Amino acid sequence: MLEFLLAIFAIAVWISIGAYYFRESIFQWLDNRFGKDTPLADLEAASKQDEPPAQEKSKD
Repeated sequence: MLEFLLAIFAIAVWISIGAYYFRESIFQWLDNRFGKDTPLADLEAASKQDEPPAQEKSKD
């Protein structure tokens, strides 16, 4: 029984060391996987901003 507990303890230690070493990569992956997406820019609105405003013809 002691050998079984030592094996479980050793596996837990290895997992914790790996998680600590790769924590930045893990957090980036979690943020990318489950984080809120940034909205894409509206392409049609961006093209309208580049055009000069249309001038109205006067009725004089």
